[in-house]
Amino acid sequence: MDPAVAEKVCAVRARVADLIGANRFRTWFGEDAEFHLASGNLDIRVANAFVGDWISANFMPQLVEATRIVLGGEPRVQVLVGGRDARAAGSPSLSEPPAKPRRAADVAPPTDLHPHPGRPPLRGELDTFVVGPPNELAFSVAATLVHSPGRSFKHLVLHGGCGLGKTHLLQGICNGLSRTHPTFEWSYVSGEEFTNEFIYALKANRIDQFRARFRRVDVLVIDDIHFLANKKSTQEEFLHTFNAIDASGKTVVLSSDTHPRGLTDLSEPLVNRLLAAMVVRIDPPDLATRREILRRRAVALHCPVDEAALDALAHRVTRNVRELEGALYKLSAYAALTRQPVSLDLVQRVIDDTTGAALPPDPETIERVVAAYFGVTREAIRSDLREKTITLARGLTMFLIRRHTHLSFPEIGRRLGRKRHSTVLMAVRRVQAALDRDDSAAWTTPQGPRTRPLRQVLEELEPQILRSSDRT
Repeated sequence: MDPAVAEKVCAVRARVADLIGANRFRTWFGEDAEFHLASGNLDIRVANAFVGDWISANFMPQLVEATRIVLGGEPRVQVLVGGRDARAAGSPSLSEPPAKPRRAADVAPPTDLHPHPGRPPLRGELDTFVVGPPNELAFSVAATLVHSPGRSFKHLVLHGGCGLGKTHLLQGICNGLSRTHPTFEWSYVSGEEFTNEFIYALKANRIDQFRARFRRVDVLVIDDIHFLANKKSTQEEFLHTFNAIDASGKTVVLSSDTHPRGLTDLSEPLVNRLLAAMVVRIDPPDLATRREILRRRAVALHCPVDEAALDALAHRVTRNVRELEGALYKLSAYAALTRQPVSLDLVQRVIDDTTGAALPPDPETIERVVAAYFGVTREAIRSDLREKTITLARGLTMFLIRRHTHLSFPEIGRRLGRKRHSTVLMAVRRVQAALDRDDSAAWTTPQGPRTRPLRQVLEELEPQILRSSDRT
């Protein structure tokens, strides 16, 4: 390549990286994308149609601007399929003419996203995931895995709180693999589904079929691996599955609500396996990311939202994406019913007046208020003591955490003294059944026995919890 042209190519690449961000440039262009300048135009050759389509759909304005800045004029920019990786994969002989590059826009997508029978449709797509500083690394490693499974890292563990996008990324990986590697076999299940299928296989004497399903895939994806806590047989089976997949050079992708070191109810060999993977944390979205999420969701809902309302909502709801979307859905429904636009005034009236607080109460606040109400300690609630007052306080704590947060039953159990998932589930069901029957609650105080309708107890507890949450 002529030195002057090579210098301009480097300048275009550098300008594109500045415009879209260094991390995104490394993810989607890296060293594999070939930049060619000729007659004032830019051709970019990439390895496959998935990457080409993504670049064309998401970065074309920046590519045109970068080329215009370096070359001047009004350049034509094309994204072509057939880069170095694509040619290396085919290894054509010297006597064969090179395949003519195809424009990414001309490459027809597969007619069936999931061509393998029994593969469930998945909603999450990487191109609909809103990327920001708190989740950019997680998105980058997910995209890298889709492009080149097992190349940069073998296994992946995404961890973070509820509603931050772990499931979206896992499903996006599966859907992306269907496009970039259509012959790949992948399996996507939740930790609960893996557990239930293992138990069924044992009871039905079909363990060989179970193992064949999960150990012969190219990529095994399990959402909420923390569900395996306190399930020793299932953990042992999964460890053997992990080892079998690893030995065959395949990939395991997992999500968890906490770092593997925090999964104290998993066996040490399994935790060590998870720590050897690429472990990436997803943090709550920052203000700019929350605002972009709201903007995109509003467009998808065909719900016009003015800028002041977007800013107000993004400032008020900060914990996770699920709460953010829920607030927007509430506003959208209210606006449709009352035939008024989503404005700052509507945000202030609907969100503030209906929630009573900018954020829902946290589990620690609920536990503290309930303990004080019944005159017990938080340590007693987390213990295994069966004294009547402690049992009542423990059950109501579990019920209220479930009602006011997005924590799952296993997550609640771990917070309250490593209780089993089934213990929390039964406690919540007992409280709800007592409410449905309009039962009374009985407990003992230093002043003597006390009895009060359970519904009244909750009516007294919840305002205290919300007020305490406001002060924290």
